[in-house]
Amino acid sequence: MVKYRSYIFSLLLFLLQILFTFLLGFHSKYQYYPVSNVTNYEELPRGLVEFYYPMFTDIHVMMFVGFGFLMTFLRRYSYSAVGFNFILCAFTLEWALIVRGYLFDWDASNEKFIIDIQSLATADFVSAIILISMGAILGKVNALQLILMAFIEVPIQVVNEWIGLHFFCAIDAGESMYVHTFGAYFGLTVAFVLFRSNIHESSEEKSRYSSDIFSMIGTVFLFCFWPSFNAGTTSGADRLHAVTNTYVSICASVIGAFLMSTIVRRGKLDMVHIQNSTLAGGVAVGTVATSNIGLHGAMVIGSLAGMISVLGFHVLLPILKRIRIHDTCGVNNLHGIPGIMAGITGIIVASIGDRSGYSHHLTDSCLSGGKDRSSSTQSAYQAAALGMTIGMSIFGGLVTGLLLRLPVFAQKSDDFDDEPNWHLPDDDYFGPIDRIKTHL
Repeated sequence: MVKYRSYIFSLLLFLLQILFTFLLGFHSKYQYYPVSNVTNYEELPRGLVEFYYPMFTDIHVMMFVGFGFLMTFLRRYSYSAVGFNFILCAFTLEWALIVRGYLFDWDASNEKFIIDIQSLATADFVSAIILISMGAILGKVNALQLILMAFIEVPIQVVNEWIGLHFFCAIDAGESMYVHTFGAYFGLTVAFVLFRSNIHESSEEKSRYSSDIFSMIGTVFLFCFWPSFNAGTTSGADRLHAVTNTYVSICASVIGAFLMSTIVRRGKLDMVHIQNSTLAGGVAVGTVATSNIGLHGAMVIGSLAGMISVLGFHVLLPILKRIRIHDTCGVNNLHGIPGIMAGITGIIVASIGDRSGYSHHLTDSCLSGGKDRSSSTQSAYQAAALGMTIGMSIFGGLVTGLLLRLPVFAQKSDDFDDEPNWHLPDDDYFGPIDRIKTHL
């Protein structure tokens, strides 16, 4: 069994690639909207590739470079961090195009779903969910388990978002609830189910000076492109609000993170906080990114997010370990808690009808009033969407974790080590370890 077990990964990819090829071949079609047909520049059509492509490329870079390098902090797991990020993201993009196509973009008249520039951007959003979940279990699972997790998680998340957008009509422009919160608590639940007592005893869950520098590359890429993530599918005044609010909020979270890190670490900075908590403002402002919250509102949201995220790393991370939740990358503090903050902010802002702008996004399919929904009702559905997202992510994580625990899939090798998964250079590729510190 052990002899053939290593080939299950290749066999699964081969079979799924054949399936995806047939599904895309029979049920997808291109859709292009010419620039010459545009008459309303405030509400641009989703197929306008010339308008949406620049921000799509920013989001694409975030997925492959930003997330990939952010996870390279482990001193003996950099190959796997970047490599598994690469294959997992590419696999998820294909699967997300198909699942979202059937649920969001199905054209019953010719029995096909459309593929346009926004389809590609939203597929990237789905890949972010999987990469966030990967962060919670980084170093403790193999590539096969990650592919299986993505295959299960994508449909659950797409159904959750479809209900939230089409029936609850809960606005979440920057996908803070549907992406960040879902991915974080799905991954943390999987981590809880897969917990092994020897994880805490591993001597390899450490960073070093050079691996932390590579991780900061990912941080800086994510920081620079986050306004595009929150504004990527918007247009008109909504895009102005999303870009500006995110720009200000994520800058404020840098200030908040540096400020709080020096307090909790007694006058010095902790690189873990700087790699992660500095980005929390981009998550926390996402749900209300297109709303007229004022730049002072964005400042408050970002500053609080940065400080609370640092406190999460300093206080909550050790507590989670004691209750059998081992969060390798601290996704609860970068994505989970800031995502909940964003959801709560959305509930509050929705009660201010004129500033929230939610009424522009309501349709007749919305429950409890359709286009005539009141502000208080909108706030209630924002809360319902947040609760549903957390509930579905935990349920999906439990089911997925139980599957990944099966002996045929479970990781048999040491945690946080590249050697079982990669052909490594003959020389001492780790180099001299000048400074090793435990990664919180």
